[in-house]
Order: sequence, then structure tokens, then C-alpha cells
Amino acid sequence: MENYIETSRKVSLFIYRSIVRCFITTPMRWYSNLQWHIIKEQFKEIGSNVQIAFPFCGYGLENISIGDNFLSGERLKLRAFGEWEGVKYTPQIKIGNNVNIQTDCHISAINSVIIEDNVLIASFVYISDHSHGTCDYFESLISPIKRRLYSKGAVCIGKNVWIGEKATILPGVTVGEGSIIGANSVVTKNIPAYSIACGTPARVIKRLK
Repeated sequence: MENYIETSRKVSLFIYRSIVRCFITTPMRWYSNLQWHIIKEQFKEIGSNVQIAFPFCGYGLENISIGDNFLSGERLKLRAFGEWEGVKYTPQIKIGNNVNIQTDCHISAINSVIIEDNVLIASFVYISDHSHGTCDYFESLISPIKRRLYSKGAVCIGKNVWIGEKATILPGVTVGEGSIIGANSVVTKNIPAYSIACGTPARVIKRLK
């Protein structure tokens, strides 16, 4: 009798959990899929088997290209600013094939940010080709959010690069193919191919080739 009661309890619990999944999880998945089908039409170019977790924040999607087999975690921010404070820009964000970006990453461009094939980016990574202003004294009298956006140059992340958690890639930087950027690093200058770089500012600590 006790075994029967225990079995009945487990069956009832299974049914209850299944109903909860049906009425809560499934509609959320439907909403995300519907939202994704609407958004993907706005990209400049997008490959096959692309998966972007929601919620997702994207500006200037018409200037953003994504290759095949792209995967992101939640709260990815892709921002290509065509205009800011009355100034027009011609930005591009181009992401290659087989790129994996984890949660809470922010990629922003007024010039060019290119991420080549097979790149892995950990969580909380910031990549930008611009800043608010040029560190001029008179600009410092203006609210930062009102300053003109200024690019020191394009950003390029080469093939097979691995960027560690909470790293920052600043304007005008190229990270060479096959390199590794350590967690919490701030990359202010070019990193050669097949190197390990870490620190603030990041410096090469080992060559892989």
C-alpha cells in the first residue's frame, strides 16, 4: 500500500511539472521564436543555424552581418550606430562562421568591428571601435552621453581567437589569429597571432608559435 501511494505521488508530481512546463516554458519559447523571425529580417546578412538568446538588444541591424552556426548567450548587445548627436556614421559589425558569444556581451561600432570564424568569447566582454569624445578639455565640460563619438580605428578579431571573461577590446586593435586574451584584460594595442596576452593593459606573456 505504501509503495502504491509513493508511486501515485511521483506520477502526480510528474504530471504537475509537465503542465507547468507546457503553460509557462513553451509560450516563452514561442515568443522568442516569433521575435527572432521578425528581427532576423532586419539584419544586413545572416547565415543558417543562427541562435541568439533573448532578451537581445540590437541597434542598426541593417549594418550587421552574421555567418553560419552563430550562438549567443542572453543579453547580447550588438550596436551599429548610423547616427549620434546629429553626426552620421557608416558602421559595420561583421561576424564570421561558428562564432560563440556567451552572456552579457556588448559589441559596438561606428566604424568597423570584424570577428572572424571560430571565435569564442566568454561572458561580460566589451568590444568597441569608438569612445565618447577625444579626451579634450572642452569636451570634458559636456556630459559624456552628449559628446561626439570618435573612432581610433577598426577592431578585428582573427580566426580561432579565444577571449576570456570580462575582457575589453578597445578601438583600433587587431587580435591576431589563434590568440588567447586572458580574463579581465584590457587590450589597448595589437596582439600578434598565436599569442597569449593578459593584464591591464594587456601584454603578450607567451607565444604559441
